[in-house]
Amino acid sequence: MITGANAGAGFQAARTLLKRQATVVMLNRSAKKFHAAIAELKVEFSEAADVSFVRMDFASLASVRETATEVLKKIPAIDALICNAAIAPIPPRQLTQDGFES
Repeated sequence: MITGANAGAGFQAARTLLKRQATVVMLNRSAKKFHAAIAELKVEFSEAADVSFVRMDFASLASVRETATEVLKKIPAIDALICNAAIAPIPPRQLTQDGFES
């Protein structure tokens, strides 16, 4: 499982794992960006590449809980979690809907 895997270091980590025939689950908030990333990986590794997407928005604890529930139903075991999600460049101070600094 890789957070923020639709671009940058997270995307490259997904590529590296897929080269080794791993099952990769991408956790991202943007379905649009995910579709593009998965399409690129499927072109590179074939339609049979074992890569999937679960939507998760770290700015919402409800989204994190929903994602955890979905992942526990779909995935029998998690061997590694790569925590890569980030926001850059740093915007002016904003709070999430749960009151945490974004």
